[in-house]
Amino acid sequence: MQSKRGDLLLVAGAVGAIGRVAVYAARLSGARVIAGVRATQKRAASELDVEQAVALDDDGEIAKLPPLDAVADTVGGEIAAKLLRRLRKGGVFGSVVGDPPAAKGRDAVVRSIRTHPDPKRLGELAQAMARGELRLPIARRFPLAQAAEAVKLASRGGTGKVVLTP
Repeated sequence: MQSKRGDLLLVAGAVGAIGRVAVYAARLSGARVIAGVRATQKRAASELDVEQAVALDDDGEIAKLPPLDAVADTVGGEIAAKLLRRLRKGGVFGSVVGDPPAAKGRDAVVRSIRTHPDPKRLGELAQAMARGELRLPIARRFPLAQAAEAVKLASRGGTGKVVLTP
C-alpha cells in the first residue's frame, strides 16, 4: 500500500511492530499519519511522530475522525468495519489480516497486504533502526540456550519482539 504526499492515513495497531513500520513508511512518503491504538496505548503512540493518536476502542473518538484517504490495518474485525465507515469515497484500505467483510459494496480500494522478499527494503529499515529513526519494542532478550523459553514468550503475542542472542 503506497500512500501519497498529503494523504491522511490512519494506521490501526500503530504501536505494534508492523504498525510502527507502516507509520515510518507513510511518514517517509509525506502522508499525514494518525495512529490508531487502544486508549491505554495513546501515550506510546505520541512518541511515533504522528499528527494525532486515536483510541480505536472509543467509538466517540472514531466518530470524530475526518474522512480518511487511506487506512493501514493490522487489527481487523470490528475495528476494520468501523474504520471503513471513515474512509472517503474511493479511499484505500490495506490490511495484513485479510479483506474485511464490511468492505463489500463500498466504494473503496481494498488490498490484502502479504509479505514478499525485499532485501533492499529490509536493509533500509535496518539502517533506519540503527539511526534510531525506527524503533521496535523489544520485550526481552534470551541467550540461544534458552530458545524454548523465548518461543513460549513470543507465541503469547502482544509483548514486543523477543530476541535470541548467540
